[in-house]
Amino acid sequence: MSGSDLSRLLLALQFTDSSFPSGMYTLSHGLEGLAQRGEVDARRLPEVLHGMLRHAIGPADSVALALAWAATRDHHGDDDEQARLLAALTRIDRRLHATRLTRELRDGATRTGKQVLDLAAELLEDPVVSAWNTHVRSRRSPGSQSVVMGVVYARGGLDQREAVAADLTAIVISLAGAALRLRLADHRSAQVLVRGAAPVIDEVAGTAVGTALEDLGGFAPVLDLASCHHESSDARLFAS
Repeated sequence: MSGSDLSRLLLALQFTDSSFPSGMYTLSHGLEGLAQRGEVDARRLPEVLHGMLRHAIGPADSVALALAWAATRDHHGDDDEQARLLAALTRIDRRLHATRLTRELRDGATRTGKQVLDLAAELLEDPVVSAWNTHVRSRRSPGSQSVVMGVVYARGGLDQREAVAADLTAIVISLAGAALRLRLADHRSAQVLVRGAAPVIDEVAGTAVGTALEDLGGFAPVLDLASCHHESSDARLFAS
């Protein structure tokens, strides 16, 4: 691998690592709500995870990331162009935010997004990442994590499909960790779950690339209902 290829790989590995302080360990992405409602058990866990990727995360978060990546890669650096970029990213971010039907899913995505973005601005010292951080911190855009990662990965040199796949991998790892804590998996079966999701990640990433903003948004009513139930649950291990 060339130095630039290795640099891109190392960037992706750092941001997808479960120890990266994104706050994703506080989220189950709706999995706890599904478990509370009896919609998932250890046997059905792979099927449920693949359904979440195909029908909820992929059509929403992955599409938003791909669109943010495309907008950022087209940026040429002057002030007028930067204003147009921030406006384009804001449209994507607001559209994604509006598709999340429950408060806890909206709050989880923006809380982790802002945390990752602030740290990314420090780590990369990149003018576009810093400008997006300032824009989000001034409350001019929600700051969803997938939009943040589209910007970060575009500026880090990953190609579009790699960027989507990297983010999906981070989400799958987070879901596997949540399954472990919910006793839906043990340490070995959690790794089987992550590996088994690889073909679905490939499929979902391919579908997300090239999808238009107007088509952004998933359809997973059972997951939405589980999240609604989880918001008012008396006992919760996760914030979502």
